[in-house]
Amino acid sequence: MNKPLFTHSTAAIAIALASQNDLAVAATTISVEATSDTFLTNDINQAGSDMSSFGAMMISAPVQNLAMGVTQYRTMENLIAYNTASIKDGFDAEFGAGNWHVTDVQFKWYTNFDIPGVPANNAQFNVPAPGYFNIGYFSNDNWFNPATAGPAGTANPDLNWNSVYGSGGAYNDLFTGQESVGTFYYPGGTFNGAQNCAGEVCAPRFWDLELIPSMLSDIAAGGYLSFHGTAADDNLVYLINQMTKPDAHPQIFITAEAGPAPVPIPAAVWLFGSALATPVGFDRRKAL
Repeated sequence: MNKPLFTHSTAAIAIALASQNDLAVAATTISVEATSDTFLTNDINQAGSDMSSFGAMMISAPVQNLAMGVTQYRTMENLIAYNTASIKDGFDAEFGAGNWHVTDVQFKWYTNFDIPGVPANNAQFNVPAPGYFNIGYFSNDNWFNPATAGPAGTANPDLNWNSVYGSGGAYNDLFTGQESVGTFYYPGGTFNGAQNCAGEVCAPRFWDLELIPSMLSDIAAGGYLSFHGTAADDNLVYLINQMTKPDAHPQIFITAEAGPAPVPIPAAVWLFGSALATPVGFDRRKAL
């Protein structure tokens, strides 16, 4: 009599998946507002200036703002830092000290001048335009002083385009070892206005970051996280509200689950299972 066909791989893969599912527990998300935020601009009149506490910062490709009479092609980059000490404490209280792993890191950034082609009410900024931007993670947190940053999120007063990119600048090595945590598309929007951003009106957007080991290690230690935004094409102009903009403070949301991070199933296991997936049949016949 012929027996039903079966495979060995199905059971092997099911066991592997069950082992991972056993680690899954309810997740907890904790958020904090930025500690410091600023931007760098190569504008000939502001390349040597501290640009923190201006209400907004910008990531921009080198473009002109002819609507505001600016003919220079200006590049802009933002810097932002978050303190994860309270996040670590929260996860330790929820899951036990060190008994947790991060599953998601997400920015929430607001924009109160969001319509492509419509300039903000300030000639220091370029005109909003859709495009791609990069976010880099770097380990040098010396561009701000946590003790003096305060609710305005101020950076060091000597931090500017020239001190970062100029010859012999005090911050020439600021981005040494920087690692990418993602490239994102900013589409522009439909909101423009200088008023208070209460009620989520200032175009909030969420950006999910890649979970790189260096960043995860700093979160586990409750340290500061410093990020650097740069244009990834020749069109992007993205205005982001700073700590000094009421009800539109840049935030970070970090999600964690209990226990150590699951160990990924090696590709070899899946290949092994695939090889065994060929049906194996047994045909038993009565002896004559």
